[in-house]
Amino acid sequence: MELEIRTARADDLGLIAELMYSSGSDIYDYLYQEKSLDFLRHEFASGRGFAGYPHVTVAVYDGEVVGTGCFYGRKEYEQLMKSTVKNMTEFFGYLGVVPVMFRSRHLKSVMRAPKPGELYLSNFGVSDQHRSKGIGTRIIQHKLTEARQQGYDLFGLDVSAANPRGQALYTRLGLQVTKEKAFSNPKAGVNPARKMELALIP
Repeated sequence: MELEIRTARADDLGLIAELMYSSGSDIYDYLYQEKSLDFLRHEFASGRGFAGYPHVTVAVYDGEVVGTGCFYGRKEYEQLMKSTVKNMTEFFGYLGVVPVMFRSRHLKSVMRAPKPGELYLSNFGVSDQHRSKGIGTRIIQHKLTEARQQGYDLFGLDVSAANPRGQALYTRLGLQVTKEKAFSNPKAGVNPARKMELALIP
């Protein structure tokens, strides 16, 4: 059976929240603590925000999602942010969301809005049993083809310093480290990040 790469649907099957969580479990655990996976499931199903299903690209094999990635540009960023905050408030409640928002102020130290003309990748994950099969490469190459057609001139992402496997994949695809970033709360247990970029216009 062939691998299908497409926009996610609300009725997709598979460990979708777990795949997105694997892209940055230390950040998710800091932000949402023990409710990380439940919140990601909530946001995916809502259809809103960074992890809402219309904003997630998936790789589907044998009827199940085996890879995920959220790709967005600067124009979408503000609306996605507002929608995620709405989802957080809906999920945690008006009082429960306060400490989440307080913790989230540190996120900008390792993740910022995309630059003008940049397509940014987050929540990138491939299931353990399907790694080393080229699925991650195919997802990114599929989106890079679309990005060039849509007029993007830069592709970027932030990879954890504790994820050498991911960094090796991105390096093979031509991305280069452009910045090293430390998390602004040293007590949070969040790993430093490396911004990696690829120019899409020669």
